[in-house]
Amino acid sequence: MSPNKEAGDTIQNGGNEQNIITTEIDSECHGKKLVGYRGNWYDVTNFAAVHPGGDVINMYVGKDATFVMDGMHRFDVLKGRRPVGKYNITRDAFGEEMNKLEKKLRQEGYYDESLVFSLGKCGFTVSVLVLIFTLVNVGFSDYNWATRFITGFLLALFWQQSGILMHDFMHSQGFRRRKWDEKIGVFFGTFCFGISARWWKDEHIIHHSFTNTVCYETGFVDPQAHEDVWAQNEKLFPWHKDRFSAYLVKLQHFLFFPLAVCAGRIGITVDSLLKENRRDVWVAWFGHVCWVTILLSQFSTVGGAASVYITAALLQGVLHIQLILNHYCKRFYTKEEHHSMDYYRAMIEANLNITCPVWMDWFHGGLNFHHEHHCFPRLPRNRMREVSLMIKKICKKHDVFYDECSFSEAVLRTLSNMFHKSILFQQKYPNL
Repeated sequence: MSPNKEAGDTIQNGGNEQNIITTEIDSECHGKKLVGYRGNWYDVTNFAAVHPGGDVINMYVGKDATFVMDGMHRFDVLKGRRPVGKYNITRDAFGEEMNKLEKKLRQEGYYDESLVFSLGKCGFTVSVLVLIFTLVNVGFSDYNWATRFITGFLLALFWQQSGILMHDFMHSQGFRRRKWDEKIGVFFGTFCFGISARWWKDEHIIHHSFTNTVCYETGFVDPQAHEDVWAQNEKLFPWHKDRFSAYLVKLQHFLFFPLAVCAGRIGITVDSLLKENRRDVWVAWFGHVCWVTILLSQFSTVGGAASVYITAALLQGVLHIQLILNHYCKRFYTKEEHHSMDYYRAMIEANLNITCPVWMDWFHGGLNFHHEHHCFPRLPRNRMREVSLMIKKICKKHDVFYDECSFSEAVLRTLSNMFHKSILFQQKYPNL
């Protein structure tokens, strides 16, 4: 779908049409890399190579990227750039109404930061670490197996909440100042949690731009919806044709929980640091190693220290389960399918919400409202429960399935999906 065409380009997917019509374009921009935003074409030919978000910008050349850009950037991100052309785009009724909702949220201040909420969450998380050091220093944590378990539980809670705060700040949900939010994100994600927060953000930008999406021509796959050890959707099968990988896929319904819980912390730490070369990340990670070492050195025996760390690492595996339940039993797309669908419809179909009482929202950290988060990524999580009612109403009106279930049901659905995809894989590749 080239922006240089003067006629309308229509793509169809299941009856949902999107029609982009280029109404004008500067003559010198024919053949250039153009990205669409709110009815205007912008020339990104020279900018694409230095785009802070990486190569994902090239996957939107010739496409309307309005909702992705709004989700990842400040609304005035292009105020210094001159449009080189115009286009009109027609969407289905559901997409139009969701677009109106987004404008309403922006105009009525739903995106505005809440310093009280952000500082409260930061204060709570830091207080957990202070409590841990206090318990260790007074000798409570070294008393018996029960007190060591309590300490390990608190350390896991601290890591889990730090990971959630990293997610908040790397989406600029904290203070709406990207540089400051990223610094705080590195503090909680790298210094506190122990992974490269910047690597995580790099992958997360792509995940939001192409949720549950693959492209066979380029070998692209949503990096946060694919692991080498399982294939939760048939569109991922081509990445698992070697014998060892195929063997793991056949057993994936058995391996899913043990690997996510037992190897989750090790896996994400190694993956995030393997190719990391940014200085602030390594300084923060060195600080993480130092405070963990100081904490564990307070125990009278190596066994006591090891039991606390292992307990924390295993219990923190709950976070790794939380991170993948929202997508693993949902629809996947090819890149062409993704571009052909209305953005909001694609996000609703690719996500699953986790139902829970209001008083459990802190534990899920906004991940329980994944429809809302993927439709409006910069929406603060303290507004998500309210916005979820608005989205449900629109979905019901347009007969769009708003999928939600309890945490336990989501686990069962994911395991069931893993089992059925394992059987399908064996049927499709009987010789592997």
